[in-house]
Amino acid sequence: MSIKSKLILSFFGMIIIPLILITTFNFMFDKYFWEDDKSIVNAANPYYLTRKVFVNYSEISRKVNLNIINDTDKVKDISFLKSLDNDLDTIYSGIILRQNNEILYSSEILRNDLFFNELPKFNSDYNMDNYIFLENGYVIFSQNDFYFNDGSKGSVFYAFNLNLLRKDIKLARRLLSSIIIISILITSNFLTFAIYKDIIKKLNKLKYASNEIKNGNLNYTIEKHSKDEFGDLSINFEEMRIKLKESIDIQMKYEENRKNLTSNISHDLKTPIMSIKGYIEGIKDGVADSPEKMDKYINTIYKKATDMEVLIDELFLFSKLDLKKVSFNFQNINIVDYLKYCVEDLSFDLEKKNANINLNNEKEEIFVTADLQKLKRVIVNIVDNAMKYMDKQNPKIDINLIDNREYVTIEVKDNGIGIPKESIPFIFDRFYRADESRNTSISGSGLGLSICKQIIESHGGNMWAESEINIGTSILFTLKKYKGNDDHEKNSNN
Repeated sequence: MSIKSKLILSFFGMIIIPLILITTFNFMFDKYFWEDDKSIVNAANPYYLTRKVFVNYSEISRKVNLNIINDTDKVKDISFLKSLDNDLDTIYSGIILRQNNEILYSSEILRNDLFFNELPKFNSDYNMDNYIFLENGYVIFSQNDFYFNDGSKGSVFYAFNLNLLRKDIKLARRLLSSIIIISILITSNFLTFAIYKDIIKKLNKLKYASNEIKNGNLNYTIEKHSKDEFGDLSINFEEMRIKLKESIDIQMKYEENRKNLTSNISHDLKTPIMSIKGYIEGIKDGVADSPEKMDKYINTIYKKATDMEVLIDELFLFSKLDLKKVSFNFQNINIVDYLKYCVEDLSFDLEKKNANINLNNEKEEIFVTADLQKLKRVIVNIVDNAMKYMDKQNPKIDINLIDNREYVTIEVKDNGIGIPKESIPFIFDRFYRADESRNTSISGSGLGLSICKQIIESHGGNMWAESEINIGTSILFTLKKYKGNDDHEKNSNN
């Protein structure tokens, strides 16, 4: 539950609900007990207290009538009258016995001289459906007139003390209101403390985590501990920590790579520069004392300068690829026709080296999305790299096309010296060579396969190598198939 929802429910719990309870309680008391003094007894409403009053009065009236029938003087028996009092006292009522105009007995709860003066006269028109409300807070529910044995007039009254009921109800209302108020205070304090404790606890966790990160501990993890805003915040906080850690790790890796790159560039540039410098010094010292030697020195200097230019160009391209600043011109092409063109183009130079290159494929049309120039560079780099490490008298390069469901896998396989198993994972690293001595007997910048891998990954594909010593090496990469391949295949089948 969100904090907002908790606070809203807490507000209702602390304020609105208790107010509704108090209002409802007071309304019920006013409605069911006294909207005015004369509505207190309404026998038609079963919820009123008077329902119980009438039931008791009926039972007591029956007992009195039986005694009057048998012996009217027995009604004067104090013990009998007190027994009736015990039943009436619980409902704020009592009994009055009058002989002529003299009060012979009255219940303790009804002791009031003014009240006695207002009692109805003998043989009045009073009946059960016409009870009497007196000004001093009493209600006459029933009057039973009869004659004593001596012929004197007798009357038994059943009366209700409204003042006592009102007093007790007011006391009950005040008590209940006090209980509700106290409940509000306890509930509000409990809910406020609970929410405060919950929020502070979660804030302290986030505070501790932020201090850990501030102090450089990026390995400190914080788990989602609730399904509210703090839970979402903890998720965002953890994602921020992970990205920050990854960013720092990448930065450290880049820094390490930068140092290695600087060292490698220095090494690869220093060798041709020293060679150029040496040949120039030879020319200055007159060592090249014949036109043949002079041409040899100048051609060597030119070749070394060209190698440096190639290295610088590849460094520039690699840097742009690494920074994602190289633009690509993707097109939907038939990769079969394109590879045929590449094989035909490369075969002229390879024939001079007694090498053979072939394309092996069963289908005539497979469409992929690729940048033609960048893809040509990938294939040329792989083939050139294969020829540099070729040790066979009859070099052979096979290009195999494997049609998968969503990708096309292109394999460039040679029969060269192979790559040691432990070196295969690193051949796509910049400046890496399986020859640890980094000798210069094999020319090249050491960036060719790294550039190829970045170009293929920019196409949304992948590149890897498989190799066996003295048998050969396979460089494989994937390209995404064009989504319209299915339509082309259907048309070709038709």
